[in-house]
Amino acid sequence: MKRPEDKMSESVRKAVEALVTKLLEASRQHDAVGCAALFTNNGRILSPYGTEVRGRDAIEATHKAWFDEGETNKRLELLEVGASGGVGYCILAYAGDYLQPDGSYTTESGKSVNVLRQQSNGDWKIHICSLNSDNPPLA
Repeated sequence: MKRPEDKMSESVRKAVEALVTKLLEASRQHDAVGCAALFTNNGRILSPYGTEVRGRDAIEATHKAWFDEGETNKRLELLEVGASGGVGYCILAYAGDYLQPDGSYTTESGKSVNVLRQQSNGDWKIHICSLNSDNPPLA
């Protein structure tokens, strides 16, 4: 027999899956506005690829800069999701291919840990995204 929290978990998982699908679609279309819209107004990105950014305008500018680098073949995989009340999290595996000066492509990949907040309309948005590269720069 399913417990009430199992039903809630299924509901949250489906909502987060929809959020990730929207993020992937916006990323593949190089839609910085669409990506930023999936974050809370005061959302943050913590990244090994640049400085911390806060707020939708900064998140939009960051996505635009990433897209200007020529990323193609974006992939996202939802690895884990959970929530309690109006706060949740998800862990994603990400990857994208980047054209190099010699015409070859290199793949950048990693994991992201995302803190989510449920909005008053029931939608989930990313509040904090912490990117963790599989290939961190050497110190």
